Parts: sequence; C-alpha cells; structure tokens
Amino acid sequence: MARPEHPILTSNPHLEELAQWLRAQRRAAGVTHREMAEMSGHAFSATTFSRATDGKRIPRLRVVEAYARACRAPVKQAQRHWQAARTYAANQRTPARAEVPRLDHVYTRTQLNKALQHLYYTSGAMPVNEMERRAGAHGELPHSSVLRMLADQTMLEYAQLTAFLRVCGVTDGVEWERWRRAWQRAWKRQEMEKMGGRLARRHKSSTRSQRSTRDTNETAADVYSDFDRGPRFDFPLYVALAGRLPHSSDREPAAVAATDWV
Repeated sequence: MARPEHPILTSNPHLEELAQWLRAQRRAAGVTHREMAEMSGHAFSATTFSRATDGKRIPRLRVVEAYARACRAPVKQAQRHWQAARTYAANQRTPARAEVPRLDHVYTRTQLNKALQHLYYTSGAMPVNEMERRAGAHGELPHSSVLRMLADQTMLEYAQLTAFLRVCGVTDGVEWERWRRAWQRAWKRQEMEKMGGRLARRHKSSTRSQRSTRDTNETAADVYSDFDRGPRFDFPLYVALAGRLPHSSDREPAAVAATDWV
C-alpha cells in the first residue's frame, strides 16, 4: 500500500496547481514513484519524483516533463503549469518592471531587450543553463549571452534570437516575423551608433594630430624668427633642434652650410 502524500504547503498558487495536477496524473496512471524512475531510465530517482509535488520548491522542467511522460499525461499541459509557477515566483522577486514596448515600436537595443525580458519571465524564467541545453549542443544560445541580455549589456545575434524564441515557446509564424523585424531595426541602429563612435574617435585623433603639427610649425617659425634677428641666434642650438648637431670636426662645413640660410 502506497504511503499517503503530504499536504502541499506553498504560497505560490500556481505551484500548488502544478503539484496537484501531477499527483492527479499519477493516481490516474496507477504508478508508483519507483516505477516512474524505471520508466525514465533512472534519469531521475523515485525521491526526485516524490519531491516534485511537495510544494517546497519549483521542480526542474525536465523532472516535470518526465513525470508527465511516466503518467502518460500531456507534456504541454505540464509545461504550462510549470511556466505559470515560475512566472509567479519571478514576479514576486521583481514585481516592478519597466513598461514593455510593442514589437512594432522597437528601434533600439534596450527596447528589444525589454521585450525579450518580458517574454523570458512570462514563459517561466527558465534557468539560463537549461535554456542553453534546450537550444542545442553546439552553442546556439550561450547562457552567458542570455545573462548579458537580461542585464541589457548586449544584444543577441539573430541566430541566438531564434534559439531564444524557440526555447521560450514562440511558434507562431506571424509572431516570429514581428520579432525578426524588431531585431533588424535594433541591430541597424546599434551598427550605426558603432560607426558614429568610430568616426568620432577618428576625428578626435585627427584633430590631435593636426594640433601637434601646428605646434611643431609654430616652434619652427619661432626658430626662423630668432635667426632673422641676427646676433642672438645660436646656430649650434638650432642645428641640435633639427637633429643635425655637427661634431667638432664638422664645424667648418656646418658654418659654410649656414650661409645657405642667409
């Protein structure tokens, strides 16, 4: 005889719904937690399946999906219950979020990231490591890129965007096209800003170079002015400034050369 299950104690109403739904599916299937572990190929233990419905914490999505499969229950419905529980928990942690722009009003990286953040939380705020695993085994969606996007520190590349949308459950073709156009506008704006920054830095560098050349020319003009004033001009000093200070054995040729300047 199976042991009676403990009451579900949680302040998250959607987690309670998830736990009750999973328990109902198990009762309907007439399977034990040990049998469920065997059906999963021992990917998860009987204890893990038991804890999935105690309400103490939100179980991992993979556990919820395996639970549903073992009970021959609809996996999509299990995912929806899990997403609702995760979204509620995320909203409790960070209830105040910036207004979400409509996709057809997205023109900047920050606006796009706000829209993606909203999608992330409403689709269950899946752990980023799990998102990376579900996106594929070839680095299609690095968890570090997702974290930086959620912090508005970077913009996802298009291939990363498509992987992100897929993991978050966006399947409608019209919705995909709206996301694609929003990303395209934001990416173009970002590239234009980068180009403007590069041009500004190049102009600043050119201005400094011109200022340096002007200062050099002014110094040379001062030297010529001193030379024109006559007796006070120190020719050896001038030659030193020009990088042509003669040795003692060269003083006569240098003196001769000086006549060419007069």
